[in-house]
Amino acid sequence: MKNYIALLALAITISSCGSDNLSNSKAKDILKECLEKSPEQRTARITIGKATFRDRDYDKELLQKYKTLLDEGLIEMTMINEVKTGYRKRKEFEVKLTEKALEHMENVPENDGTAEAKTYKYVVDEVLEVHETPSTNTAVVKVNFKASEITPFAIFAKKEPSEFWLQKLKFTKTSNGWKYCDNF
Repeated sequence: MKNYIALLALAITISSCGSDNLSNSKAKDILKECLEKSPEQRTARITIGKATFRDRDYDKELLQKYKTLLDEGLIEMTMINEVKTGYRKRKEFEVKLTEKALEHMENVPENDGTAEAKTYKYVVDEVLEVHETPSTNTAVVKVNFKASEITPFAIFAKKEPSEFWLQKLKFTKTSNGWKYCDNF
C-alpha cells in the first residue's frame, strides 16, 4: 500500500511539473525570445537632399521637426531658395545627415531621396490573457507592447511612442512545446 501511495504521489508530481498549458509568463518568455531574433522595429522617412516646405500647417510642423533635428546636431540644413508667387510661399532647403545621425539610420540613399530612420522598438510590457483552444492546438494571446530605445527621429513616427500597442497573437502547440515565431 505504501508503494502504491508513493508511486501515485510521484506520478502526480511529474504530471503537474510537465504541464503543457500556456501560461502568461511562458507566453511572455516565448515572445521575448522571438523579439530578440526579429525585433519589432519602427521607422520613419526623412527627405535627404532638396526638401521643399510650403506655407501650410502640415509643412510648418514638418519644418519645425527638421529644425529640432538641426538643433540636436543630427542634420545640416541650408536654405537654397525662397519662392513667393502671389499669396503662395515655399522654402527649399538642402538637407544632409551628420555622422551622429547615421547610427539611427536603417536605410540611406546613395543620392538625394528618402532615408529611413529608426524611431523605436516594441518590447513586451505584459501578457494580458491567454485563451487556449485544445482541439486545434492553438492559443490566442493578448499582449501589451511598449516602445523602447526611442531615437530622436521618433518625432517623425506616425504613432506616439508613449502609446501602448495591444495585439492578439496566435501561438501553436507542437511536439516541442508552444511556438510563435519559430519554424515548426
